[in-house]
Amino acid sequence: MPKDGTPVNVVREKDNPVDSRALLCTSLLAQSEKLLDAEELRNVLGYLPRQVSTHLSPLIDEGLIFLTAWSRSTLTDTPMLLEGSSTDGMIELSASLCSPTEVLREEQLMLVASSWSAASQASEDAHVGLQEVIRRRFWSAFGRIRCSAHAHLLDTVEVCVLETFHRCSLRAQRLAFRLLQRKATWFRTSSLQYSEIPHIEAAVDELRERGIVLSGDDREVDENMEARLSALKSDELIILSKRLGLEHHRNTRKKLIGTILSSSRDISDSDGGQLLFHTWLSIFNGRSSGMVRLCPVLLRSVEVVNYLTFLRPDCGLQSFVLEDVGVIRYPPHRGSLDDGSALFTSRSDLDAYLSVIAEASAVDAALDAGDEKTALNILDTNIFPWVNSCSSVIHSLKHQNFRRRFEPDWVRAKMATIGITLLERHGRLTDAVAMLTRLLSCPICPERRGTWYLRLIINSNHLGRLKDATQACDRALQDPWVRCGDRLGIQRRALRLARKVKSWGTLGARWRSDILWEAPIDSIRAQALNGSVREKKRYCTISEVGEATVSVEELAIMHYAEEDAGSWRGVHSESRAWMTLFGLLFADVILSPVPGVFHGPFQSAPLDLGTDSFVEVRRDDITKILSEIRRGEGPKIVRDVWRRYYGTAIYGVSWVLLSLDELCDIILGLGGAALAEVMGLIAEDTSGWTGGAPDLLLWRHSSCEPKVKAVEVKSKNDQLSDQQRAWLLALRDAGVTVAVCRVSF
Repeated sequence: MPKDGTPVNVVREKDNPVDSRALLCTSLLAQSEKLLDAEELRNVLGYLPRQVSTHLSPLIDEGLIFLTAWSRSTLTDTPMLLEGSSTDGMIELSASLCSPTEVLREEQLMLVASSWSAASQASEDAHVGLQEVIRRRFWSAFGRIRCSAHAHLLDTVEVCVLETFHRCSLRAQRLAFRLLQRKATWFRTSSLQYSEIPHIEAAVDELRERGIVLSGDDREVDENMEARLSALKSDELIILSKRLGLEHHRNTRKKLIGTILSSSRDISDSDGGQLLFHTWLSIFNGRSSGMVRLCPVLLRSVEVVNYLTFLRPDCGLQSFVLEDVGVIRYPPHRGSLDDGSALFTSRSDLDAYLSVIAEASAVDAALDAGDEKTALNILDTNIFPWVNSCSSVIHSLKHQNFRRRFEPDWVRAKMATIGITLLERHGRLTDAVAMLTRLLSCPICPERRGTWYLRLIINSNHLGRLKDATQACDRALQDPWVRCGDRLGIQRRALRLARKVKSWGTLGARWRSDILWEAPIDSIRAQALNGSVREKKRYCTISEVGEATVSVEELAIMHYAEEDAGSWRGVHSESRAWMTLFGLLFADVILSPVPGVFHGPFQSAPLDLGTDSFVEVRRDDITKILSEIRRGEGPKIVRDVWRRYYGTAIYGVSWVLLSLDELCDIILGLGGAALAEVMGLIAEDTSGWTGGAPDLLLWRHSSCEPKVKAVEVKSKNDQLSDQQRAWLLALRDAGVTVAVCRVSF
């Protein structure tokens, strides 16, 4: 390391294969970004910690700051330990703006300030490393749960195991936390190697003595032998197959494991499992103390702590440092995060909920892999029987507010909706109708009743049951939970059915003119390059034929930008622009300290957002904001929120979709009355209006009216969905100019 106070050059390495945001520190005076030759490599001091460069590299790439640094031998106010240094390298870092303050936009200045603050905090954490930060924050979360209303959700055995784990040496704890972040179940101690953990063998021995890890010699009741087989190498699996007398030639690793498991099932459960276990042990000469796994009680207790901390089942230990590596920045929470209210009354309720969540994840994974057969098998086994047993007496939800989202039946209802779609796709319409009828007879997941009614009407119509479909329309239009696009779609179908069955009362309904309204059409003539293929259409731009293709939405934006079409500026945003406006205008309402809706520091939105409870408890605050918007104070509100929260994760807000000035231009172009009308709809039913907004939001500086226009873009033969029609009608009623842009050839 150079002597104290020596200038250090910070080089941006965009092409670094390990980290695209890498910042290399050298003692060279060169200011250019280049690959270092052998001579220059001698002057490499190391890299800035990844969690620091994550925040600073985007500022450098945008040309907002340049960094200056000096080597330091002692701690200063802004010390940065270097990674990959052969010595205990440390530098002092400072940042300067590349342009005068008055030249930069307000959001750029806020971005620099917030990113530098985050980098400084990350530097402090970098002294101990991300793994140590994870360990400390987990124990902090565990302590917070023990003192919260959720303390009863950790049973006595789990608390005992965690406390025993906490008393382990730092070395042993760090090893266990490393293993907790790996996907495998069994580990070979000889292959464990971590730079921050010396003497791993001693750490393993300590964890084994305290019961935190189990040896391969110990077999649990009903143990999953597939996990043990997955820990074997390919040559070991072949040896195991030979000893069991199984075919092993030209089999893949996956097939070998499947064959071995299948053979053990052919024998009685106890004998087959016992034989496989002892044969597995024989691979290690009868003892497998070199293979270890984490104690199941520890795994279960860590899962519970993680879930109660993040309230999302997909969050693991690495979620504790998402802020440190620049993935997300959580908003500050005002008031207490623990108001004494628990989301689950008992541990059995939590276990039941997590079990159903696991089933839902399995269905989603199967569908993502294109395996509808597996997904349908899971639903046939676990969900369809539940639907068939539904009754209004037995299956009523315990909670009538946002807490119903944390009940197993709410998740099952969501899965049942997916299952109905699969039944329809496989032609099982009669089964789908029976399930929909059963679901609608129970007060379960009322937010989905509109979808269920719509599917029931469509399927009944396809089956020729016109009377049943008409009766379902009548019931649906009297149901207050049928909203937005679902209500509009049911009204349109009710009108068509009424003509078939001659229902004169329906034909004379007052809403007929609204549901038949069609938005004005703007036409573009263009030839799709992939017009004969069933996929999203791509088009060539006239000026770049053969060089560049654009989507139909990009083609429409180029069309509207032309002078003859109105010289519009625009963005392809669908709902994102409207939700960004909502999130900014109502940021303080969303983050207000309402009791029971914030249970931890890792939430970007209250738990009741998207439910009727959100409006019920904030009615006065929402009414006040809407009044301010009507008075034309929208730009003032947005600028103030932008200044205070820029870069923070707030529900719906995209900080990069539009600039602050562009957002204010849109707000002014819409006018206070129209904006308040649209924002009021979203506040009343956030989840209902999340999807279906027009593809394009256009605006312009012009003396001509209108100054804002919302456009839904459709290729040839594409049809508007019910939700898209609902958005166009809602925007029209609010006074916003709307259109459907048809691209044809």
